[in-house]
Amino acid sequence: MKQSIIIIFLLSLWACKKDADSYGIPNIYMPQALNISGGISANYPVPTGTDSSTYNYTIDATTNKLNIILGVAQASTLKPAGFTVNVITDADTIDLLKFNNILDANTLLMPDLLYTLPSSVSVPAGKSEGTFFLSLDINQLKSSDYEGKKLALAVRLKSTGQYEVASNAAVTIVIVDVDALVIGPSKDISSQYLKNTSTPFTIAGLHSGGRWGTLTDWIANTAAKSHDGYGGYATDEGGTIDMESGWGSPAIHNGKIWQTTGSALPAGTYTLDVSDLDWQGTKDPTYIVVAPGLDTIPDYGDISGNTTIQYTLFSDPKITFTLTEETKVTVGFAANYIQDQQGFKIYSVKLLNYPKHL
Repeated sequence: MKQSIIIIFLLSLWACKKDADSYGIPNIYMPQALNISGGISANYPVPTGTDSSTYNYTIDATTNKLNIILGVAQASTLKPAGFTVNVITDADTIDLLKFNNILDANTLLMPDLLYTLPSSVSVPAGKSEGTFFLSLDINQLKSSDYEGKKLALAVRLKSTGQYEVASNAAVTIVIVDVDALVIGPSKDISSQYLKNTSTPFTIAGLHSGGRWGTLTDWIANTAAKSHDGYGGYATDEGGTIDMESGWGSPAIHNGKIWQTTGSALPAGTYTLDVSDLDWQGTKDPTYIVVAPGLDTIPDYGDISGNTTIQYTLFSDPKITFTLTEETKVTVGFAANYIQDQQGFKIYSVKLLNYPKHL
């Protein structure tokens, strides 16, 4: 279907060219309106591209702007005497797409204060195309209001009366994926800074009962080693990081397991991802902790409200954090299993960073 739409449009442009060559009346269009995706004929996702040479945006560090690349072109093979076209936005188009569920509830109309756009674009004589920018304020783009959101803006070309604008390529729907821009694609750096991070976890020793053990490279306090001096590891499902109370296991008071990065992390944005886990019980909260500059994690009772660390519950097992300077970081888990039949099994611990972070 998408190929058919493209072919039809290109044929229409060819027809425009034929007419223009005959009568000298070029048709103006937006090249980005040919970027057909997601069922919207003019959907233009940002970011697109694999590196700085192919991204559909540029960064202006001086003005702290992100410039989304847009353009105008004329369909005639004749070289025009130059032309000017007006550029406007069309909020009604976005409202209609949202009303018809073509854009989901997570997509917002881009606020006026977030962007700047030229009111017109001029292409000089002898040229058939030109570029202009939809410029976004990076500081505003980083606002928590837009975290996890997409921002949509319909950019429309409007004739100045000099030449006709091709109606089927006059509008581009710019769809900005905020997280993909602000944070960028992640890179798994676990093996560079942490050890023994996935099943089958290696152990320093195993209890005579055959299930519970002590991890290598991770430190478990006495409370976590609740099986005759062994704990923090179980042979379950190939070998996991594990703490458990009930089902024959004793209560755990202030149980902690942690590891400090082997070297300092450079300044930047990171995520500790412990989502590959099984977790049972909401009776007593259990924490995942990131502690920059510390060689351990705080005791269980000192975690909640502690502004020197970052932490989350196992029900939301990812922590994204930013370092402003090179720092060693300790990551770990803290449980206070006073009530029984609670526990967790962790299959992998991932440390991610974002080299393309804005």
